[in-house]
Amino acid sequence: MKKWLGFAAAVLLLTACGNDEKKLFKQALLATSKGNYTQAMQLYSRLIKQDPKNAAAFANRGILWERLPFENAKEQAKNRSYAEQDYLKAIELNPNIPETYNNLGALYIDMGRPSQAVYYLTEAIIRNPDYFTALMNRAIAYSKMGRSSEALADFNSAFQLRQDEPLLFLNRGLAYFEQGQYELALDDYTYLISLNPDDARPYLERARAFIKLGYPANAYADLEEAVTIKPTYALAYYYMGDLMYRKGETDYALGLLVKSKELASQYVPTYDLMGDMLSVEDPVAATANYMVAKKLDPANAAKYDRKIQLMRTEEGRQKVLADRFFPN
Repeated sequence: MKKWLGFAAAVLLLTACGNDEKKLFKQALLATSKGNYTQAMQLYSRLIKQDPKNAAAFANRGILWERLPFENAKEQAKNRSYAEQDYLKAIELNPNIPETYNNLGALYIDMGRPSQAVYYLTEAIIRNPDYFTALMNRAIAYSKMGRSSEALADFNSAFQLRQDEPLLFLNRGLAYFEQGQYELALDDYTYLISLNPDDARPYLERARAFIKLGYPANAYADLEEAVTIKPTYALAYYYMGDLMYRKGETDYALGLLVKSKELASQYVPTYDLMGDMLSVEDPVAATANYMVAKKLDPANAAKYDRKIQLMRTEEGRQKVLADRFFPN
């Protein structure tokens, strides 16, 4: 239900080299600035052939591997593997450039390898203790590992360097939320809304904090604002449905969840929530929702099998409803 947003890689500038190589480097930077990534990659490859020790060319080609369009996950994984190889080669050739460590660390975050990300982002910070982007990215990596205290330490160090970056407040708010510090999360989202009132995401995140703090009316108002800004915001409809059901407006709540399904048919929690809502009144429909959830989320098949089993008795149906909406 949460998505951490990181920072783009840093392009390295021209290094000492011959006139022909400088020309190729400048042409590659120009092609990159125009979005001609394939042409830029070809130019960097030519430069690397002429100067196999040009660390900046390897580092910048690594960035381009990440930016190339891809048709499927397999192709994306291949491009990321090539980017990883280029970053590692750049570090081997010049181990003193913090940007290369940052770029590799950010790549490892995207690849779902946060522990490796932390290692390389730490190397970037060692070389530049005031490296705002590396601190932000390492905080995100820590967050993905569940190490919220370390994440918050990095977010707060980044805050000392810069207080005008919206992603700082979004990501730090997520970390506060993970630690159960909902009022501090609320403060960050409120400030983020003041920076960019036309962004739907902070309203949704602030609504989640309001829910945890026991202010459902405030939460619903924020969710309404989120879908006003972004009418296709499936997750906002999901939370609105939950709130409306708890308020006793069952039909309206189910309609909101149907809307959420239409907008994001692969979002498993919507099926799970609708199943729980329908468990007592319509166990057949509830079972159908659990079966879809199981298909979409096979890793948690046992959870949905248990709920399907509970639909067979009145006591079981009541238990599912109570566990969701009236936990001890």
